[in-house]
Amino acid sequence: MKKVVESIPGIQVTATLSNGKLALDKITSQFGSGDPDRPDVVLLDVEMPVMDGLASLKEIGKRFPHVTVVMVSGLSRSNANIIMECLNAGALDFITKPMESNVDRAKEALRKDLEPILSVILKEKSAGDGKGADVGKAVEGEASGKSEGTVDKADSSRVQGPLTGVRRVDASAVRSQPGGKGSGVVSPAGLAPARGLSALGVPGTRVVVSGGGSVPKAVVPAKAALDVPELILVGSSTGGPAALTKLLGKIGEKLPVPMLIVQHMPPVFTASLAAQLTRTSGLEVREAQDAQWVEPGDILIAQGGRHMTLVSENRRLKIVFNDGPKVNECRPAVDVLFMSAMATFQGRILAIVLTGMGRDGANGVDALKRAGRTFCITQDKKTCVVYGMPRSVDEKGLSDLSLPLDEIGPKIVDLCGSGGR
Repeated sequence: MKKVVESIPGIQVTATLSNGKLALDKITSQFGSGDPDRPDVVLLDVEMPVMDGLASLKEIGKRFPHVTVVMVSGLSRSNANIIMECLNAGALDFITKPMESNVDRAKEALRKDLEPILSVILKEKSAGDGKGADVGKAVEGEASGKSEGTVDKADSSRVQGPLTGVRRVDASAVRSQPGGKGSGVVSPAGLAPARGLSALGVPGTRVVVSGGGSVPKAVVPAKAALDVPELILVGSSTGGPAALTKLLGKIGEKLPVPMLIVQHMPPVFTASLAAQLTRTSGLEVREAQDAQWVEPGDILIAQGGRHMTLVSENRRLKIVFNDGPKVNECRPAVDVLFMSAMATFQGRILAIVLTGMGRDGANGVDALKRAGRTFCITQDKKTCVVYGMPRSVDEKGLSDLSLPLDEIGPKIVDLCGSGGR
């Protein structure tokens, strides 16, 4: 793990610890002594002796709220449930351990997935003056994409190792390039501008992949005035589980129309996300199933690692999953669902793009808008964990309304119940 993290441009490991208690003690000591290598980012394994990942996360959040935490998890249902708790408790994101028997390929998968997250955080720290927003705020990420696809089955223990710490070496090493990685910014408050990126981290991973370059300019369809929508489509990535929790919590009642959600996640985790959203919102949220009919009031989340599409049979919508190539380095991809809806559904659509790295969703919204029957809401920059996906829609001029997260749920209720704007 240490070698993988140190191979990422601009990052240097500063400490490795074997459990959460040692990590917490180390962080406390570093901040207490003014150690210049005190961490900005902590990578925590979900499963650790003495103090597990969730307990460590909560303690770090209480004592050092400006430190970013990224969780590391295996692909199991029990871990998926814990990850949902971690995301609600303040973790920025999570990555999954590569289930790859070949060590070199496992390391490459680990680097490929971890680099975009650290690059986004590093770029904010490099560009800012140390006065940025708290962790989880004001992160821009136009060139990074998040991929939570399927992985080869093998022994994930082959890439395990101790907890690892990381520090920025050279900010200029991480730059946005066409088709490359590393765009965006994270600016935790209270950090001296001279300090670079540090992190404590843990074994294993798999989850994020960077996507294309700058957003192309396009002929922009006119702003829409939406009547009552007949279908709601939602796309989200980094920060999405917490955003969905707030959004659905603000709805508070069963909607008269279906809502289909694509949240970038690997297999297994989306079922746990649906269960968690059901508990917190009071609404019934389910993981969508292949060949499932879409009914009014349904709230369905795409299965992790699979693209969700729509087909029309006898004037009814049916969900069909496929394992096609990743789109925007993602599977499931927001664009796949949005494009499918454009080709299949002739009714009025409300498209919502929430927090997330990358550009997934922008092309889909573009296609929907050109069809002339879609109203688009984007989450505003201030309330995004990562202002990447909404930014790509905003910069194309495709958003009809940019709202703080807390206002999106009530707006949905208003649009569905009062005949639109």
